Amino acid sequence: MQPLIGITVSFDSEKNKACLSGSYFGAVERAGGIPVPILPLGDSGRLRALLERMNGIIFSGGPDVDPSYFHEEPHIKLGKISPERDEAEIFLARECLRLGKPAMGICRGIQLLNIALGGSIYQDIPSQIKKPLKHWQDAPGWHASHEVEIICEDSRLFKIFEKSRVRVNSFHHQSVKDIAPDFAVVAVARDGVIEAVEAKDRNVFCIGVQWHPEEMWQKDALQFGLFRHFVEAASCGVEH
Repeated sequence: MQPLIGITVSFDSEKNKACLSGSYFGAVERAGGIPVPILPLGDSGRLRALLERMNGIIFSGGPDVDPSYFHEEPHIKLGKISPERDEAEIFLARECLRLGKPAMGICRGIQLLNIALGGSIYQDIPSQIKKPLKHWQDAPGWHASHEVEIICEDSRLFKIFEKSRVRVNSFHHQSVKDIAPDFAVVAVARDGVIEAVEAKDRNVFCIGVQWHPEEMWQKDALQFGLFRHFVEAASCGVEH
């Protein structure tokens, strides 16, 4: 059987509307999984029941996370937040790691995972990091705008890409700051911005990347490898 891969969705509380880019579920389907949109339900019991049925979860990109979750006041450059989504996804991230479910965080997702497990983030890269690269590109989503270095050759990411330097796209103004105790930094940009983290527990498949591989996979086989390996890990928990 194909694994069920949950993908968190964006939610606009003002318009009461949820949405998900087709690039996410297209990548999962191509990799052999069955994509399932995960709505920001307000009932933790129902979220847990939904999570238990999933073989893996992708925490997708989206708006900023409320800084109260990492004990900070809002920075002047803090963008739009989604309280419903924050609450649901923080709960899902903690439960996902507790249950040992494969997880992948993309852009907001890497930040969300890190916050949920006790880390923090820079609320605004341009004003909080010295001499940063341009991390919000004015180029198509599939275009790789800057390089990242995989600093840990023993990481899953290095084994997936089989190289220490890769070029990625970039659409974010926040990034991981203090790393959560259960995570390790495995890739950085030239300006020091953390670009990828992984769970220290080698028995758990949990990767967070700051770029958007879902926008690149159709043109870049290396980026598709992230989804392929993730779905393969999720398949290990499927009864055949």
